[in-house]
Amino acid sequence: MRRAGVLLALLAPAVNLAAPPACQRLTEEDGLQPLAGCHLEQGRLSLDAAARARLDYDNLGLAAVYAGDSFHYVSRQGRTQSVITWDNGPDYVEEGLLRGRVGERIAYFDAALAQAVPGTYDFGWPFSDGIAQVCNGCRRGTPDGDGHTPMEGGEWFHIDRQGRRVADPTGR
Repeated sequence: MRRAGVLLALLAPAVNLAAPPACQRLTEEDGLQPLAGCHLEQGRLSLDAAARARLDYDNLGLAAVYAGDSFHYVSRQGRTQSVITWDNGPDYVEEGLLRGRVGERIAYFDAALAQAVPGTYDFGWPFSDGIAQVCNGCRRGTPDGDGHTPMEGGEWFHIDRQGRRVADPTGR
């Protein structure tokens, strides 16, 4: 009976119990790849010089790293910023700004990862024609069949690039 248990254990499919890598770099060719020399501590991404050298930087000098269930941008100088996930990757830079996280709030950052609009919103859309629609008090709704999650409720309004409220461009 003991031999049968050992035999069954040897025939059982191997289960990979290894934890996923702490950090993964996003590459255009191969998607997410493990990245040594990187860790996330209390929400802050930290990379050593060798890890930064292995990143794929875009034409704005930003590279994407996935860690702690979210994407982060890393500049060539080593500055990092947690950003929202959009279309299964890090948020896009639109009109020179991207949406990043400050705690649980949304702020807007420039391509140098300097904060351009304070993190005072529960959600915000990208800038278009110099304004963005944002909300406070909104919450995540139920994802649709494609995995898109709507934002529901709350107060919706528009802001300019300085974070000031502006009139609705549609006149509503």
